[in-house]
Formats: sequence, structure tokens, C-alpha cells
Amino acid sequence: MPIPSEATVRPVLDEISEQIVSAIREAWEDWLASDRNGVWRYKRSRANFVWEQIIERANNALLGDDAVHVIDGHETMKFLVRDTVLFRFKKADETGRSSNVATQLALAFHDHDEDLFGLPEVQRVEVVYKLNRLETQIDDICVVARNGDQIAWEYSLLDAGEAAVPLPLPEPKPERPAASIVKLKGAADDRKKRQD
Repeated sequence: MPIPSEATVRPVLDEISEQIVSAIREAWEDWLASDRNGVWRYKRSRANFVWEQIIERANNALLGDDAVHVIDGHETMKFLVRDTVLFRFKKADETGRSSNVATQLALAFHDHDEDLFGLPEVQRVEVVYKLNRLETQIDDICVVARNGDQIAWEYSLLDAGEAAVPLPLPEPKPERPAASIVKLKGAADDRKKRQD
């Protein structure tokens, strides 16, 4: 199968984007409120905690949706939407790349020539969250398609809901002649000489 098509993936995931974004944001809030924040020593511990919370919240939010099927196995959970898009949740760096232990299954997830889980025509992508530079808050939540180790494309799930609102422009002031605004150097001396 070729690299996933954004034109195919985007409308399918847009149907559940609100639940996806909420699951990730609420999981991060769970981390911040936990008694483990600032205590656990390694980033992987935080990532595991947040992942577990995302999975719990996503399962609860999507449980009654007939278009979504959860595939549990191989120490991860994947979500199949409309029998078309298969995604998994991951934490990513600022470039959108997630890091995985290089197992055969992890490598095969991004090799679109591989038929995983008996679903040959399914588009496989990751839904990732990116942290700010200090790793104190979520900067973005994106859908990422990879081709092996390379990012094929990505888009933000936050763009549509958090579009910039233009500020009103100030009312234009009536124009004044430049002479009433600008005082030329030496102009006062010239005027005085002319008056004499």
C-alpha cells in the first residue's frame, strides 16, 4: 500500500478530532495533577503515565461510536476508524517524530508495504502530542504520516479549533498637513530672519 493519503485520512479523523484532542489534553492535566509529577526520574515514566491516561480517556470517549474499533495487542492499542484509518497515540519531538523501540512491529507500522493486522488497505498514521521546549505544556496535537523514518506529512488538530482571531484595526485619523507635524531643524531661525 502506498504512503497514507492526507486527503483520505483527514476527513475520517475530523469526525472524532474533538474526542482525540480532549483525551490528550485531559491526560496531560492528569499528569500535572498527579503526585508523581516532579517525583519520577525519567521522561519515559511521564510518557507512559500520559499514554495510559490517553488510552483510558479515548476508550471512554469513543466506546459508543460504531465507526471506531479498538485493536488491543502487542503491548499497544490502536484505533481503527471507518475501516479506513488506523492510528495510535504517541508523544513526538518538535519535528513530529515519535520514538519507538525498534521492534519488527514498530518498524513495520511505518512500512506501508507491510500488511499489519490483516488490514492491507488501511491508512496507518500516528496521533502525536508535542510539548513546549520546557516540557511543561502541550504545544500541539498532530496527525503524522511517516514513510519509514521520514515524515511524509502532518497536520495539526488544533488549527481548526484555535484559529487566530483578527484584532480590530484602529480607526484611521484624519490626515494633517506635514507642516503641522514636522518641525524642520533651523526652520525657527529661518522664520525669525524672515520676520526681521
